[in-house]
Amino acid sequence: MRRLWLACGAAAVLAASPGAAIAQEAQPLSACIAALRKELRTHPEVSAQTFDTYTREVQDLRPVIEIASQAQPEFVIPIWDYLARRVDAQRIAEGRELMRQQGDALADIARRHRVDPATTVAVLGIETNYGSVAGRYPVVDATLSRACLNLDSSERKQHFFDALWLLQEGTVRPESFRGSWAGAFGMTQFMPGTFRRYMRDGPDSPPADIVGSMADALATTARYLRGLGWTEGLPWGVEVRVPPELARLNAQEGGHGCLAGARSTGGRCRSAGEWGRAGLTRVDGSPLVQRDPAAGLVDPATTAALLMPAGPQGPAWLVTPNYQAIWRYNRADTYALAIGLLSDALRGLPPPQAGWPTDDPGLSRLEFRQLQQLLVRGGHCDVLVDGAEGPRTSAAIRAEEERLGWQVTGRAGSKLLAALAASSAGASACPANR
Repeated sequence: MRRLWLACGAAAVLAASPGAAIAQEAQPLSACIAALRKELRTHPEVSAQTFDTYTREVQDLRPVIEIASQAQPEFVIPIWDYLARRVDAQRIAEGRELMRQQGDALADIARRHRVDPATTVAVLGIETNYGSVAGRYPVVDATLSRACLNLDSSERKQHFFDALWLLQEGTVRPESFRGSWAGAFGMTQFMPGTFRRYMRDGPDSPPADIVGSMADALATTARYLRGLGWTEGLPWGVEVRVPPELARLNAQEGGHGCLAGARSTGGRCRSAGEWGRAGLTRVDGSPLVQRDPAAGLVDPATTAALLMPAGPQGPAWLVTPNYQAIWRYNRADTYALAIGLLSDALRGLPPPQAGWPTDDPGLSRLEFRQLQQLLVRGGHCDVLVDGAEGPRTSAAIRAEEERLGWQVTGRAGSKLLAALAASSAGASACPANR
């Protein structure tokens, strides 16, 4: 879960605390492991044998974590780039196909957990592209390394001990217990402690298999969203038109935390009726609260907050406690908006009507691959045409920006794609197998 990430929820991946990391960086990993072993007395559910078995050959991922935590896309790229690549035609089509394939399971999940199929599937789509992106790092190694970066964090240590417990109990298999640099694993990227709390549908149910079972991954995600406060039938948000005098109430990131209480505060969290009386309308100018259930926001008492992620010049949404539930999954507005907008698209709803404040829109994954192909054709032979951002593609983009006399940013945008397409001619200078 970019989402990043932050205070750990399922997908939530906490950004490493720079101060804590610097303070403990010089400590050898063996010393940290010894310190954690002393804490076994406070974790009697984990045996000393389990601890020793799975820490004997652990790898130190602290350098990886420190770099990755400072380069999370949710916080370092423009929101229009983030959304363009994650809520694109390909992901929408694949999500709809998954909803068709898993129709019976999703209907049962919605009945049991009261979370609609589109939202559940959207989480899977954003987290791991519907299960197609596998984790690289052993979860024990990742959670231990994160704990060693900040031994004062009881949350980080708990995730490490929970990872050991999951292995000890046979709930996960060592060979497939891999995940992100922060330790999130499975198709919808659960941290070990979060998975342990939500892995069963009931006291007598077997633990879910979120690595190998699509139905289990979807059900666990819905179960967790429900635990985060998801309310059946409530939209995550509606796109709105904001009078200039209300722009000061923009509630980004933690600013919409008042939604967790699901009550009007008279500040950033107000009832839909109050927002309407203050002059807020839907983006098409129609009334905020409507009678048609399909339009959402039928109850003027619904608590909501105003979200303008790119400021007053960009699109705006009035978001509800369901948005807050998504945001808590992985605490970033870019992530939560991606989930909300992808779920809307899976339902057949239109995309946002207001444009982002840029004259250089972001690229879909298909367009990004086209850009990479043009970079290869232009002689950047080390670029892989895989649709993924990486240092080689960024370096090639910077070289092309410099050649064109542009500001050097390393960013892939529509203008660069158009410029390279216009100047591309002839065969590639790279080997044919590129």
